[in-house]
Amino acid sequence: MKKYVFTIVYVVLVIASFVVVFSLGKIETGPEVFLPGYNGDPERTTNENVKNLFRLNQDFGGSSSIVIVVESSESFFKDARALYDLHEELERKSYISNVMSPVNLPRLSGFRLESYFKNGTVSEDILNDPSAESFITKDGRYALLNVIFKKDVNAREKIPEIKSLVSKYFEKNYLFGEPVLDSALFKELVKQTLVYPVFMFLVIFFLFYYQLRSFRAALFSLIVPVLSTFFVFAVFFAVGKTLNTLTVMTISFLLIIGSAYGLHFYNALFRFEDRKEAIRHIFKPVLFSMLTTAAGFMSFIFIDIRAFRELGILVSSGLAVVVLVIFTSGVELFRDYSPKRLPRNFGMKYVGRKAAKVALIVFLIMAGLSPFLLPRVPVGSDMVSYFSKNSEPVKAYDLIVDKFNMREPLYLVLEKDSPFVGTDSRIIRDLVEKIEQSGYVSSAVFPVDIPVPIMYTLSRTNPFLKTFVGDRNRIRLIVNLTPEGYEHAKEVVKQINEIVEKTGWQHYVAGSVLIWNDINDSILRSQIQSIVLASIMIFGMVFAIFRKFLSALSVMIPIAFTTVFNFIFMVFFGINLDVSTSITSGILMGLVVDYSIHIASEERRLKDPHPVIENVGPSVLTNALGLIGGFAVLLFSELALFKNISILMMLGIGVGATFTLIVQPLILQEKKTETS
Repeated sequence: MKKYVFTIVYVVLVIASFVVVFSLGKIETGPEVFLPGYNGDPERTTNENVKNLFRLNQDFGGSSSIVIVVESSESFFKDARALYDLHEELERKSYISNVMSPVNLPRLSGFRLESYFKNGTVSEDILNDPSAESFITKDGRYALLNVIFKKDVNAREKIPEIKSLVSKYFEKNYLFGEPVLDSALFKELVKQTLVYPVFMFLVIFFLFYYQLRSFRAALFSLIVPVLSTFFVFAVFFAVGKTLNTLTVMTISFLLIIGSAYGLHFYNALFRFEDRKEAIRHIFKPVLFSMLTTAAGFMSFIFIDIRAFRELGILVSSGLAVVVLVIFTSGVELFRDYSPKRLPRNFGMKYVGRKAAKVALIVFLIMAGLSPFLLPRVPVGSDMVSYFSKNSEPVKAYDLIVDKFNMREPLYLVLEKDSPFVGTDSRIIRDLVEKIEQSGYVSSAVFPVDIPVPIMYTLSRTNPFLKTFVGDRNRIRLIVNLTPEGYEHAKEVVKQINEIVEKTGWQHYVAGSVLIWNDINDSILRSQIQSIVLASIMIFGMVFAIFRKFLSALSVMIPIAFTTVFNFIFMVFFGINLDVSTSITSGILMGLVVDYSIHIASEERRLKDPHPVIENVGPSVLTNALGLIGGFAVLLFSELALFKNISILMMLGIGVGATFTLIVQPLILQEKKTETS
C-alpha cells in the first residue's frame, strides 16, 4: 500500500470530485461573461448597456423574446386558421407574457379595438398598417410571431417545447432570437464537455500507443489530465462558479495539452540506464514546459473579461495538477515497469543545415508579408457567428433578413414625470417616422393610431398592446435593425438620442446588440494585452531555465513565427478575430515554446543536433500529432466557434512543430558559434 500512497490519495480525491461536479455543475451561455468589468451581477456592473437591459426587464416584466417565422402553403390572406390556433396556444403557455403576430395586430375602429383576423383569414388591409411589415410579407406567404417570455423565465429551456408546438401546425418554421441561440449553443457546450473529449481521448490514445508501444503508458498519459479536469472543476463549482462558452473547453485543453507531459515523461525513461537519473533529467523540461504553457493561459487573468480569466485559472491550475500527479503517482507506477517493447523513434534525423536554411527563408518570406495581411484580419462577432452556415439558427437568420430585412431589435423606452396624454401620440408618431428614416432601421413598431391613455387601459386585456406599455408614465418602441444597422448599432443609438432629446422626455435604449458591440470593442485590446503579457511571462520563465539572454531569445523565436502565422491563417481562411479566436495566440505561444524548451534542453546536454532530434524528435512529433488530432475532433462541431479554434490551433501547432524540429537546431548552432 505504501508503495502506491500518492496513487491511492488521488483516486480518493477524484471520486470526491466526481460527486461535486455532477451535483453542482452548471453551464451558462449568455454573452455577458465576455463584457469588460462584468462580475455576474447586472445591478453592480459598470456597463451601462447591461444595466439598461436589466432595467428593461424590470420595467416591462420580461424582455427575453424570440421570433417565429412560419410559411403558408398558399397565403395567410386565404387561410390563417393554423396561424391563429398557434398564436392562441402560445398565449396559453404559463411562461409566455404575450405574443404579437398578424392575427392580433390591433387597429382602432371608432371607439372599438379590432384585429385584421376575420373569418379564418388575415385581411389584406393589414398591408396598409405601417407596423404590419414586421409581421407579414406582402404576398402573405410568411408570417412572423414575436414571443415575449415572462420575467425570470429560463427561456432557453422552453425552446424545444415551443419548436415542437410550432412544428405541429407548420412543417416549415424557423425560430430565432437569443434564447434560441442559447438553446442550440447549450447543446453544443454539453457535447464539448461530455462527447467531444471522448473522441479526442481515442484519437490521441491511438497516436500515443503507436509511438510508446505501451498500453499502460498511453492510458496513463491521457487519464491524468482527464482526472485533473474533474478536480479543478470540483473546486470551481464548490466556490459557486459556473462554466461558460469558453471555460467548457477546459477539459479539451487539459486533455490535449496535459497528455504531452506523460508522453515526454515515459519517453525519457529510456534515455538513461538509471530510472532515477531519467526522472531527474526530464523533470525540469516538463516542469518549465508546463509553466510556460500555463503562462500563456495565465496572461488571460490580467484581462478584464471574466470568461478569459476563468479559463486561464482553470487550465493553468489543471496543468499544474497534471505535472504533480505524473511526478508522484507516475513515478510509483513506472519506477519498476519493464515494457516488452521500447517507444518508436520513427527513424527521425536532423535534416541538416541546408534544408534548415531553406525552411527558414520560407518562414521569413511569409512573415515578411504579414504587415500587408494583418490589417485585413476581420474583427468582431455576435451569437449568430458562433454557428456554421448550414446550421438551423443561421438558416432562420438568413430567412428573416431576406423576408423581413431585420435582425434582433433595439428597445427605445420613453419616460415622463407625468402620465402620457392623448396629444403625445402626435409626438410619438413623429419619433417613429424620423427613426424609420435611418437606413439602418427596418421598422419602428408602435401602435401610433391608438392614444397612449387608451392603450394603457386596453393593454390590461390585450397582450399585443401590453408589450408597449410599462405604466402610465413609461412606454417602449421596438426598433428593428437591418443587418447593416446591427453592425452600426452605436450609430443608430446616437441617431435615436438626437431625435428623442428634442422632445424633452427621458429615455434609454437597450438591446443585446449593444452588449455585443461592447464585447467587440474590447477584443482587439484584449488580444494585444494577452500577447504582450504571455510574451513577458514566457520569456521570464525561459530565461530562468537557461540563464542566458541569447539562449532565452533563441527559444522564443518559434513562438514569434507561430503568433504571426496565426493571424495570417485568419486572413486566408476568413476567420474573425473574436471572443473565441482571440485566445489562440496566447495558447499557441505556451504550447510551441514547450517543443522549443525540450529541444534546447537536450541540445545543451548533447551539443549536437543529430542526437537531439533522435532523442526528443519522436515525442515532439507525437505530441504535435496528438494535439492536431485532438483539435481535429472539433471540426465536427456545429459551432463555427469551435471549428475556428480547431483550425487555428491545428495550423499553429503544425507551424510551431515544423519550425522547432527543422529550423531551431540551426538557430541554436548559430547562437553557439557566435557566443564561442
